[in-house]
Amino acid sequence: MAQWVQKVISKWLAEKVNINVGASRSEIESLENILHFEFPNDFKDFYLMINGFKSFDMEEHMFTFWPLETIIEEYNTSEDKDFIGFSDYLIASHAIGFKKSKKGIYKCYQSLQNDLTPIAETFEEVVAMINSDSPLIY
Repeated sequence: MAQWVQKVISKWLAEKVNINVGASRSEIESLENILHFEFPNDFKDFYLMINGFKSFDMEEHMFTFWPLETIIEEYNTSEDKDFIGFSDYLIASHAIGFKKSKKGIYKCYQSLQNDLTPIAETFEEVVAMINSDSPLIY
């Protein structure tokens, strides 16, 4: 398994973040089929070990990572079908996720759904940015 994910989990457990048990490969494949999007390997490695946070719990910088079910729910209720969120700040101030049409990770403010800002190239990179409180994530 990915060593970077183990380090992230250890950090969050030390912060008393309530995390879900990892998803199965078939659950991730089902998500990909529903969303018509193939997630990068670093996203899959993460979700195989941790299926988001329980009950919208947050890490120390007030971000939550959504379970697969929430990713689907948020996508289904969003008007922007090019954006797939997986995390948010302060319970929906803004979301962080993928664009189906472009590589990378983006932040999306609800009021500016068509104005997505690129913030990272990879999922692993954005997790590190959140954990280090990078100004780019706000």
